[in-house]
Order: sequence, then C-alpha cells, then structure tokens
Amino acid sequence: MPTRFVRTTRSLAHDGGRRPLIGFLAAALLLAAWLAWFLFGRVTVYEISRQARLEVQQSAHPIAALVQSRIATNPLVLGQEVRAGDLLIELDAQAEKLRLKEEQSRLETLIPRIASLKKEVAALEQAAARERAAAQAASQGAAFRTREAAAAADFARENERRLKEESALGGVAQIEAVRAQAESLKLAASREALAAEQRRLGTEAEARAFQQQAQVESLRRTILSMQGEAQAAESTIARLGEEIERHTVRAPVSGTIADVAVLRTGAYVAAGQKLATVVPHGGLIIVGDFVPAAVLGRIRPGQAARLRLDGFPWAQYGMIDARVVRVAGEVRDGLVRVEFEPSQHGAGRLVLQHGLPGSIEVGIEEVSPAQLVMRTAGRFDTPLPAAAPMAARDLTATQ
Repeated sequence: MPTRFVRTTRSLAHDGGRRPLIGFLAAALLLAAWLAWFLFGRVTVYEISRQARLEVQQSAHPIAALVQSRIATNPLVLGQEVRAGDLLIELDAQAEKLRLKEEQSRLETLIPRIASLKKEVAALEQAAARERAAAQAASQGAAFRTREAAAAADFARENERRLKEESALGGVAQIEAVRAQAESLKLAASREALAAEQRRLGTEAEARAFQQQAQVESLRRTILSMQGEAQAAESTIARLGEEIERHTVRAPVSGTIADVAVLRTGAYVAAGQKLATVVPHGGLIIVGDFVPAAVLGRIRPGQAARLRLDGFPWAQYGMIDARVVRVAGEVRDGLVRVEFEPSQHGAGRLVLQHGLPGSIEVGIEEVSPAQLVMRTAGRFDTPLPAAAPMAARDLTATQ
C-alpha cells in the first residue's frame, strides 16, 4: 500500500539539527562580540557648546562717541579698510574751536607784552646801574671838594692864629687879623656846605635807587601776572585741543569696518553711543561658550574638537577640526569661555571669516559603553535642583 505524503516524509527524513545549531552559534558569537565591545570597547565622550563662533585673535573694537554732539561728517561704509589713527567720524565741535581761537589770540598778545616788559625791566636795571655810578662819581667829587674846603679852612685858622699873635706884638695891623678871622669863618662855612651837599647827593641817589627798584618790582609783578595768564591760556588751549580731539572718532586698530550705525550728518549722538565696529586683521580662533559643569576640570588645552557651522550643513561641507588652546577660569553670564585653534587644512570649501556662528564639540575622555550607560543611569536617578540649568548631554561616537 503506497505511503501518503511522500514528499513530506522524505523532507522529514532529510531534515537534521545542523542549521539551527549554526544559527545559535552565530547569534552567540554576535552577542559575545557585542558584550566584549560593551564591556571593553572605548567610545569618545563629547561636550557640545551652547554656542560657538569664529573670531579674530584680537578682539573686535567697538567704536563709541566720547561726548554728546551732532554728526558733522560720517563717511564710513561697511567693509571699509581702515588703519590705526584714521579719522572715521567727526562730531560737531564749532563752539570749542571758537574758544580755542580766542585763547590762541589772547596768548599771542600776551607773549609780546611779556617780552616788552622784560626789555623794559632790563633797561631800567641798566639805567639804575648807571645812575648809581653817576651818583658815586658825584659823591666822590663832593668829598674831594669838601676835603679841599677843609684844607683851606685849616690854613685860614692857622693864618688867623699867627696874625693875632703878631697883631698882639704890634707886628701887623689889627685889621689884618680881623680879615684873617673872617676868611677862616668863610672857609669853615664853605666846608660845611660842601659836606651837606655830599650828604644830599647820597640821599637823592638812594631815593632814586629805591624808586627805580620799586618800578622794576612793579614791572616784575606785572610780568608774573601776565605769565600766569599765558600759562592759563596754554592750559586752556591744551584742554580745548583735547576736547576737540574727543569730537573726532578715530580707528583704534587697523582692520575692516564690520558694523556701522545708521547715522546721517546732523544726527545727535549721546556719549558712549556705539557708532561702528572695527575687526582687526589677523588669524581666526573659535570661541565656544559652555556650561561650567561641562568645562571646569574636564576641558583642558590640547584636547581635540570639531566645529559645525550653522550656515553650512556638516554632511555636505564637513566639520572643522580644532584643538583647545585656552580655558577661562571664571564664569561670565552663566557660561565659561573656551578658545580653540582651527586646523589650517580643515576648512575645505569653506571661506572662514569673523562672526560665523555654529557649535563645537570637544572630546573630553574615552570610556567603555558600560561605563557610559552606568553614568547616564546615575544622572537620570539624581534629581536636579529646580533652578539649575540643564547640562549639555554627552554624545558618543565609536572609533
């Protein structure tokens, strides 16, 4: 009698346990490999910045008005190349310029007046010296005349005495003795007059000297007063010059005008108002802002990083390799600043320039997947304070 289901019976006869066994062995090997990778493999842990941007190595210089005034000239345009010290914007300083001209005119009149008074003082001093010499000569002449009169008076007295003696003896007439006495008295009076004249000449010379000295001192006081006015005018001129210079906005560094306020001629600006921004020439760096918990003690100089630019999809343009060069030690606005040096050959088709935004990720350590899972589970189990900001999540990538 023929057997039913011949094909089924034959298939069951040929079917054995080899194929399931091979499948189980392959699954076991895959599971063992996955467990080995999970326990002993290494993955890189990345921290992603809250924000990042390209900046020049020297900080961009904002330009602000130092005083409140009106715009006199504003020739600035975006992208303009400037050099340090170039005049960028001129504010109205007409009142200060008028005062400056006034003080300069005043100083110009004071300087020759002071020079003229100094010449007058010198002339008076020379005249006083000559006056003293003349007075000394006149005094010496009066002294000589006084000595001459004294000698004549002495001779007259001696002649009077001798004639009196001879008159008493009858040798000469008595009238001769009287005449000799009168002559002696005359010469004595002349000597006294000459002595008085000598004293008068000395007194007048001293009075003229005092008068000339007083005149010289008066002129010197006037000179000192004018010199004080000249110094005050010079100080005022210097202050007005500085004030006028404060009305001129100059480029602090050489670079490119990256931002300009829309201000037309005649517009009013306040002190401290930002007018433009100058981006200096130089190499570019990457600046990233991280939460403190992700940076402090974890990111160090020399670590590798990758920058993704917001305007250039990384799948098409790739990422820019970089390395950490500096890490700030203080928190500002709840974030920590980290500076990176971009790779010289990492830009590819990108044209890097100041201000490009993006995000940067830093490889901070390598751990096994098991450690990473345990660490993540520990974070989920630990409640965060209500006011604490959420930290950036760890991203992993296999080597």
